[in-house]
Amino acid sequence: MTGWREFDPALTQVLVELPDEAVLVVSGRGRLVQFLRGGDRMAVEVSNDSPGDEPRLRDRQWRLADEWAGLWRRDFPRPAGQREAAVIVAETGHVLRNVWGWTGLDGFRYESWVEITRKVFGFFPRSEERRIRWPGLGLPERLHPDRMDE
Repeated sequence: MTGWREFDPALTQVLVELPDEAVLVVSGRGRLVQFLRGGDRMAVEVSNDSPGDEPRLRDRQWRLADEWAGLWRRDFPRPAGQREAAVIVAETGHVLRNVWGWTGLDGFRYESWVEITRKVFGFFPRSEERRIRWPGLGLPERLHPDRMDE
């Protein structure tokens, strides 16, 4: 299984290559972190169940995005290269390891997709999700039968 030392640079590369309107979710053991890329921004969301961590998250510019789901979000400029993506990975890694105490990635998987919208008969929008594979990430892929392969 991949450790942090291998995962951080692999995630950095994935974030550079992640296309517009794409999502990358890393989840396991009831926890998740997701990266959402759109336009000139990249949002990162992390799950949190501990109210005691809220001040530490707010101090690092994270905000509660979904109270019911316990998702915290931080927006970053869209990474244009390795340096910008490494900043996102470092901040996300800090929260995962130092705020929430994630000790490793055993039991974690990833899933990634891009939403494609097409017009049916030239008028009606229809969206579908196309799976994106990241074999270099070092985590097993979580498969969903309802997502289309390209």
